[in-house]
Amino acid sequence: MERSLGVAVIGAGITGLTVADRLVKAGRDVRIFDKSPANGGRISSRGTCNGDFDHGAPEIQVSNPEFDTFLNGLGAISDGNGSRFGAPRMRSLFDPLSDHFNISSEVEVTAIDRESRGWIVRTASGRSFAHYHTVIVTIPAPQAANIIRACQPDLAAELDQVKMQPVWTCLVEFTEKLDLPGKVNGGGTVMRADRMSAKPAREDEREAWVIHMRPEFASDETFADPAVMAPIILDAFGENYGIELPDVAYLNAHRWRYAFAEEPLGVPFAGDPTAGLLVGGDWTLGARAQDGYESGGAMAQAILSREIVNV
Repeated sequence: MERSLGVAVIGAGITGLTVADRLVKAGRDVRIFDKSPANGGRISSRGTCNGDFDHGAPEIQVSNPEFDTFLNGLGAISDGNGSRFGAPRMRSLFDPLSDHFNISSEVEVTAIDRESRGWIVRTASGRSFAHYHTVIVTIPAPQAANIIRACQPDLAAELDQVKMQPVWTCLVEFTEKLDLPGKVNGGGTVMRADRMSAKPAREDEREAWVIHMRPEFASDETFADPAVMAPIILDAFGENYGIELPDVAYLNAHRWRYAFAEEPLGVPFAGDPTAGLLVGGDWTLGARAQDGYESGGAMAQAILSREIVNV
């Protein structure tokens, strides 16, 4: 068992990174655990032999001035219409944070336990990390509930009420340019589609697109093979916009199993700061990155306020 002090943050998406940023700036010792190889959560990009695809959040919409300042500090690029982007890919937004945080990537947390000396974080590999005075869980509600269920069954039951919807995305490069604008809004089962080269500060000559489907699209196909789903999504895309699609140079799909909450929790986070266990994410307040940022900020403030009270 590896021993530590301070705060454990589970999840390196926008909520986890916001929590860590505020706590580290306040002088706290923070360690982040994430099962993915890269930071950002659903603000994500996939590198392929045919270049990068923003297969997660296509853009970040901003109305909170504090969130705007946070993104600007990371080098976010504005389109002048209230949205922010990373370049050369969306996930680039979080590159400046990588050197400043203690992040354990590709480490899947499966459970947390409480002892008299503090919290223990247990991982799928069998390793354990202890003892933390606070654990902040920032992954989707169903995954968070599973991690905390053994030690906090009542809190897990509260999280079980948050139902998450899946979203399929299609990553495609066409051999010819489509007669469409760089961003097209939803039609039929398509939620939106984006040409990679149309985003600000992109040097990309490909006719590469990411197509985001609505949650109700093939909801009974949550566990389908992406190779099977990709051409189905492509057919729906062409049909919805009434265009004959050219040949493709690259085609793949990705399923976000926990993309949106059907009904957000309604408060910034769940849990008790005095017990040292908080759970949050964009799903507590809505479906956008800004909601995740506000949840993370509220949890960080709750932890810091608790410490002030206990002095």
